[in-house]
Amino acid sequence: MALTRSQVAELYTPIYDEFLLEDFAQDSLVHPMLFQEISDSTKTYKYDGLSGLGEWEDADESSGGGYEDPVLSYPKTFTQTKKWKKFQVSFESVDQDEYALLKKQDDARQLGRGGRVKAEKDTSAVLNNGFDTAGPDGQNLWSNSHPKNPQETGVTYDNLLSGPFSHDNLEAAEKQISDNYKDSKGLPIECAYNPCLVYGPSLRGQAARVLEQRANLRPGTDHNDINRFAGRYTPVEWRYLSADLGGSDTAWFIIFKEVNFLKIIWSQRPHFTSWIDEDNEQYKFKGRMLYATGVCSWRAGFASTGL
Repeated sequence: MALTRSQVAELYTPIYDEFLLEDFAQDSLVHPMLFQEISDSTKTYKYDGLSGLGEWEDADESSGGGYEDPVLSYPKTFTQTKKWKKFQVSFESVDQDEYALLKKQDDARQLGRGGRVKAEKDTSAVLNNGFDTAGPDGQNLWSNSHPKNPQETGVTYDNLLSGPFSHDNLEAAEKQISDNYKDSKGLPIECAYNPCLVYGPSLRGQAARVLEQRANLRPGTDHNDINRFAGRYTPVEWRYLSADLGGSDTAWFIIFKEVNFLKIIWSQRPHFTSWIDEDNEQYKFKGRMLYATGVCSWRAGFASTGL
């Protein structure tokens, strides 16, 4: 028995779904390496940072007291928004070509690629725009004047690094991180052994010369010193940080991933739907996703414009 028009569309919908999802992750996605992924179906996702307790105090025998209240940090609301793309096939094209729907597999793949680009551009923009976009504390994400907490605004911290990426500037950055990587009570946060060094393609060679294993040579010098940076960082090259995609060819970032200050909140992950429009006599297909991305704090991230 001949297929009905609706059966023709339903036959190929699962194939399109597979094509879309394959091409969404055709290349390795970078943002999951840096951003905490949270599934949340509400319209807005609210984050209220609450500090821990401060340093312990000396106490006399049989003495009382010693209580301390946590400090509420700066809240952040993530509002999830919809992203989509569609394509359509006319009834006539199917009437005149029995393979018309099958030939649209490339359009389904393009939906996946376009969704992938959107997710990568939105997440990388958090880093790219952090030099001139305020975070929850009212300062730019990368700033030299982050207040300690809402109650002690006179004490500030600095996560804006200086200079182009180099061995010496990375060494200076480590001292700055040591002085400023503190929680909202002022306690030092222990640095991970292998934080992520994040950069665009233009810094690929420089990063390799500074980070890769070179047992007895300090990069760029004639000294036979050890390269102490070998294995110290996880290199993360991200194409979407480049100038041609809205970023910079000089900026570099140090991200302590375990703190999860970078977030992407998924309400709906990429998915594919289809329907038949009898009025306009078209098969319609749609790729769709809902998410929000941003930061809940400046802590655990440091960056330089590279200039």
